Amino acid sequence: MIVFYLVLVSCRTPEEYFKKQIKGPVELSYHPAFDSIKSEGDPIKQNVTISGSVLPAQDEILLQEDLGRAFVASIDGWIWKVDLKNNTTEPFLKTPLLPGGMVFHPKNPDIIFMCLSRGKQHDINLVDGPGIYELTISTKQLRKIGTRVPLVDKTKEPLDNQIGIFFSKGKETKIPISKLNETNSRNVEKADDLAISNDGERIYFTEPYDHPNSILGVSSQSKHEVLTLGRNGHLWKYDLKDNTASLIAYQYTYLDGILLEYSQGETETSILLNELSKSRLVRLHLTGDKEGKDEIVIEGLPGFPDGMDRDATGRIWIAVPVERSKLITWLHKHPFWKSLVLYIPESLQPVSKKTGIIALSPNGSKPIYYSVHDGSLFSYIIVVVPGKEKLYLAVYQDGFKGLVTLPYPNNI
Repeated sequence: MIVFYLVLVSCRTPEEYFKKQIKGPVELSYHPAFDSIKSEGDPIKQNVTISGSVLPAQDEILLQEDLGRAFVASIDGWIWKVDLKNNTTEPFLKTPLLPGGMVFHPKNPDIIFMCLSRGKQHDINLVDGPGIYELTISTKQLRKIGTRVPLVDKTKEPLDNQIGIFFSKGKETKIPISKLNETNSRNVEKADDLAISNDGERIYFTEPYDHPNSILGVSSQSKHEVLTLGRNGHLWKYDLKDNTASLIAYQYTYLDGILLEYSQGETETSILLNELSKSRLVRLHLTGDKEGKDEIVIEGLPGFPDGMDRDATGRIWIAVPVERSKLITWLHKHPFWKSLVLYIPESLQPVSKKTGIIALSPNGSKPIYYSVHDGSLFSYIIVVVPGKEKLYLAVYQDGFKGLVTLPYPNNI
């Protein structure tokens, strides 16, 4: 009775929108191939190297190995600079909000594009809110690209043969960024990950959900979104050539990691995205025979997929911050209990500390590597960045310090 009382008094009322977005039963399977390829033991724990003991936990690692350096978006609100040769780190630039996904300009290595989002609740309106920003490395100048996005008709539903709603190349509605205002747009709530076209002209970025005052990273808010399977994921595009903003996709669940795909030339032909809460990857066809269609690439991942990147051979590496528990799979099949789970304090929820990494074939359909760490060294691997000789793992655990690297597995 005492334990029950303590749980009761520590409960907080969840936001109404979480309760409203709980729908009917959903069957989330497990892909059988992961059992057969899962590494024995804990090779991450056995082979990992942790250097740079002052570097705070990270959301993104951006490599310039030819220059012997990397830039790290850390959860302390700084961009850190890492000397890869001497294994030293130093704070480089304090950002107005929490820095997230980062990419280099494909034609100018002196420019970084990044996502900025809230790392905590803010009681006042922000002058420069969440969105996409440009950093010039040589001058340390930060420039806002965009923090507003067009309004969306959320009453529209996907067609029966669609996963969500998206607009192929040339079908999107563009609005000049300078003309986005209170009547035709809203503030970006959470800019999570981004990709830039090979010609450097188009930035695509994911907004996993658009709840008010959304927070970047692993939080009670993101856990509630995963639990309730809200279809609030948006994919936006800022066109740097004509300075416009447009909606590319919406009505998806928790869009997070993103990769652009090409058949030839510098114009992207499809987009690979992960739907984190449904443990799967989807592809949006911008051009070609399947133009305008979306499709499931692989589902039944053993955890919640986050950051994605390709190595030099084209293989896709995916971070799994948290292993998918049997409980969350059961709750999706029995959604009545979700409304009760929303009231359980985060500290009392049975969230797994296991975290891992996955590698898929270049087209994303075949699992080729899967390894899990038991959480004794760190939790929440949020991005896997393939380097020339090793993998770099961004760890998002509060209080963790260090740069984590891992040799490429020998068995792939």
